[in-house]
Amino acid sequence: MKEKLISLKADYNDNPGWHWLMATIFLFPILPEYISPFILFIGFIVFKRQWTKEGRKAKVGTLGKFEIAFMTLALVSVIWSKTKLDTLGTAGLWWGMFLVQVMIYNLANTKQKIYKLLKLIVSSASINGAVGAIQICSYSLYDAGYISQNFVLQTPFYKDFDEMVYTWLPFDIITSTFDDRASGFFSNPNLLATYMIIAYPISIFLFLNAKNHKEKNIYFLTNLLISAGMSSTLTRAGCVLALFGWLFMFCVLIKRHYKDLLQIFIPTVAIIFPSILARYGILELPTLPSKTFGDGVGGILPTPPPPSINTAGIAAQQSTQTHFEIWQNVVDYIVNHWKVFIFGLGFGCESTGIMLLTEYELDKPHAHNFIFEIWAELGVIGIILLSAVIVKAFSMLLVVNSNNGRRFDLVFCAFTSLMLLLLFGLTDFIFNSPKQIILFMILLGITQAINYCYETTEIKTPNDFIKVTTRGIRGIVKIKK
Repeated sequence: MKEKLISLKADYNDNPGWHWLMATIFLFPILPEYISPFILFIGFIVFKRQWTKEGRKAKVGTLGKFEIAFMTLALVSVIWSKTKLDTLGTAGLWWGMFLVQVMIYNLANTKQKIYKLLKLIVSSASINGAVGAIQICSYSLYDAGYISQNFVLQTPFYKDFDEMVYTWLPFDIITSTFDDRASGFFSNPNLLATYMIIAYPISIFLFLNAKNHKEKNIYFLTNLLISAGMSSTLTRAGCVLALFGWLFMFCVLIKRHYKDLLQIFIPTVAIIFPSILARYGILELPTLPSKTFGDGVGGILPTPPPPSINTAGIAAQQSTQTHFEIWQNVVDYIVNHWKVFIFGLGFGCESTGIMLLTEYELDKPHAHNFIFEIWAELGVIGIILLSAVIVKAFSMLLVVNSNNGRRFDLVFCAFTSLMLLLLFGLTDFIFNSPKQIILFMILLGITQAINYCYETTEIKTPNDFIKVTTRGIRGIVKIKK
């Protein structure tokens, strides 16, 4: 034991920044959002001291420079923002979470380290998924009358602690919690769904490329837990996108992995699909009778239930209608105010929420769509800069020479995770908390690391782009296991 501790200490001293990066990737989604950032900040300080001691300079790369341009605009928007404190705080949050991307780009400089980070993401996500599954199952059993409230694992996990901390702060923080929808270690079901949607393709990649039978069983289990976590959120878009993600990966990887993907599909559907049915009120958990009646002689019978009312289905339809109403009003305001069209209201959701409330009497915190939200906050300039970041990220994956099956799977899994995150952002705002922002930064950092560690083809002309795209399509067909 003593020798092992000495070995661990020596390993840490050899590369302390890397160990803090691993701790950040694993712990950030598990710890409360008012504690997680400090793990990152301490880790970055350790990394920076290490780099300075070794005479190195931290790199951000071309993708990082695009992000800096976007975040600089966000910070500058404080000048014209009417919600200056929120704008300054939100912009500062983006700059802070950007540090994890810098650490990944500089520290994950080998293929083995990239795989290690992916495993940490899946491990942390599976723990969140397990907690979310317990939360929704225990609440459903309580709601049906099978167990007492004492046996319900509360959601969010840190709910009581959150209320104490937020009450102590000198400014108001309002978070919407749902007892009947799991949040895991996150503060909201949609935040947990964001993590699950990112981790789901990564868990499939690790399962498909497991080295042995034991490892394959482990990643099969983690995939089930992540699917359960997604299902527990009862997030319609997230559940649908998880199934779409599997279908997308199946269509591309069918030649080499169709048996393994089918093996995952059956339990995944069995776990996620009922959640979609429940969200629309089609599936309900049977409840115990709360009252009984009898004639004093015969057996006691349950009281006939009242007429069935599909409240869940009605709520789902109303939610969809509200989303369309929000989008219509946000676009209406933007196109009718040229300054907002170009420069936006100022970074941060508060400006959009105030606009929706004062102009359209909609008490909603944001636009429920990351494109409309960024457009409202930073105008068309912000949209252009964010689009440049996204296009650059996808192109960095596209140019990787995926000339073998395992490498192709890695690139494709990163591509799918980023794609599903952005698709999820079309129905909800995906940059609404430190945990959501850092997930985006982690994906971009891993994209940079993959691009750095593997051979790439530089794109200088449209013909180069066509060649790279054609090579990728051919790889889908030709690459063998």
